[in-house]
Amino acid sequence: MKKIKFLILAAICAISGILCAQEEMSFEQMIPVRVLMPKNDQVKGDALTVLYNNVNQAVTLNGLGSSTNESRFIIVTSVTILSKNVTTSIPPQYMAEVEVAFYFVDNINKVILAQEMITKKAMDDNDNKAVSKAIKSIKARDPKLKKLINVGKKRAVEYYKAIDEVESSEENAEPNVSWIFE
Repeated sequence: MKKIKFLILAAICAISGILCAQEEMSFEQMIPVRVLMPKNDQVKGDALTVLYNNVNQAVTLNGLGSSTNESRFIIVTSVTILSKNVTTSIPPQYMAEVEVAFYFVDNINKVILAQEMITKKAMDDNDNKAVSKAIKSIKARDPKLKKLINVGKKRAVEYYKAIDEVESSEENAEPNVSWIFE
């Protein structure tokens, strides 16, 4: 009886291991992308850190996260404060409009593969808090961030394939050595 229970348990473990095994990732799914910390002297507080963490989370959710400094592809963010206005209400409120630009970049060839802009508005009782609130409202699951990452991934794969085709055609061609005899 104990042997039968053991065999049934072993069979269940084997089947669940097969069903839960991870699939092999294709080349398109393994492109490492690193996110650079945004810099802006006008933004106070931890808003840039929150933005950095949200973009990192978005990259990870799309399966492209990397923590190494040698990543060929990076996402760079640029924060621009478009306006800060005071409302006429009592107590006065501050309204800030912020534009955040995201760039999916090939860091080696210095080529922008994809770009996306997100504009956010927020109100608070302090102008710096309003700016921070607007930046913090950009979430990791934002459709524009997902679009940026997917377009960048697609263009990175196309870029790799183009490089591979050029290298394979250069391997088959007769090497140009005329510069040696000049």
